[in-house]
Amino acid sequence: MKQPTLIETYLIPRVFDVPLSEGKTLRAYEIGPPDVPLVVGIHGTPDTGLRHVVDYIASGPIFCRLVTFDRQGYGGSTPEPGRKVVDVVPVVRTILDHLGAESAAVYGHSGGGMLALATAALLPERITKAACVAGNGPNFGCGGFDYTQGPSPLLREEIVEARKGPEASRDFYRRVVDKLSDPEVERQIRPENDLRVAKLMAPLWDKIERQLALPKSPYSEEDAYVDDAQSWVSPWGFELGSITVPTRLFCGLEDLMASPYHSEWMQTQIPNAGLTRFAHFGHNLAALMPHMLAWLVSDTLTTVHENARAAGTTFDEP
Repeated sequence: MKQPTLIETYLIPRVFDVPLSEGKTLRAYEIGPPDVPLVVGIHGTPDTGLRHVVDYIASGPIFCRLVTFDRQGYGGSTPEPGRKVVDVVPVVRTILDHLGAESAAVYGHSGGGMLALATAALLPERITKAACVAGNGPNFGCGGFDYTQGPSPLLREEIVEARKGPEASRDFYRRVVDKLSDPEVERQIRPENDLRVAKLMAPLWDKIERQLALPKSPYSEEDAYVDDAQSWVSPWGFELGSITVPTRLFCGLEDLMASPYHSEWMQTQIPNAGLTRFAHFGHNLAALMPHMLAWLVSDTLTTVHENARAAGTTFDEP
C-alpha cells in the first residue's frame, strides 16, 4: 500500500464544526502534525480562518499544529450580533475543550490581535503565550494614545465613522468594499511588498478553496464587519496591564492599515511584553507567520523534543 506523503499527512487541512451554546456553531480548520504544540489563530476583519491555513501551507511551519476558525458571522460560523472583544474568550475555551486540549498558544492578526490579547488577559490558565500581529490599539485609554494616529486616511475615516455608531460603519462598508480592488485604493492601504505577496499567494488560495469546496457563506459579511467595527470603539472589557501570559507584538514598519505606533504603544502597557518590528513588511501575515509561530511554541517545542529523546523516540524530518 502506498504510504501518504508528508504533504498529504501534514498540509491538507481538516474542516470541522464546533458546537456553541443555543444551537450555534463555529467552523474551524486544523492543519499540521498532531504531535507538536497547538496554536490557535484568530483572523482579522473582514476575513475567515481559511486565510491563515493558506499562509501556514505557504510558509510550512510544521513545528506546530494550527487550529483557526471563522469568527462569528464570517464564513461558516453563526453570527453573534452585538458581540464585544471579550466575547472571543468563551469561544477559544470551547475550541480547546472540543479538541481535548488543556492549553495552547494563541495569536491574532489585525482585527484579531485585540482578541488574542483578550484571551491572554482572561484565560491565562489555558493560554501559554500570546502574539498580537499587526494589531490595533484600543479606541480609548490612558497615556494620550490616539487610535487614529498613523494609519492611512482611509483607515482613519473607518474609525471616525465607527465612533458615530453602527449605521455609519455600515455606510462606510458599502462605500468602500467594492473599491478595495481598485489599484489606487489598494495603494492607500497596502505597501508595494504586500501587493506582491498577495499576487504570489493568489494561486495557492484558489487551489485550497477548490480542494475544500466549502459552500458559500449564508451570512452577511457586512453585518459581521459592523459588529467588528463597533467592538473596536467600545471598551474591550479588560486592561492591557492585567496580562500576565508571555506576550509579544509583531508589526511591519510599512503597515498602512494598523500603524506600528499601535504595537509600540501597547508594548508599553503590557507587563514584560516583547516587540518585533520588521523592515519592508506591511500588514500581510504570510511573511511574518513563521517568525511569530516559532516564538509562540519555542518553549513548548523544546520540552516536546526533550521528552521524546528521554523516551528514546525521534521525530521524522520534514
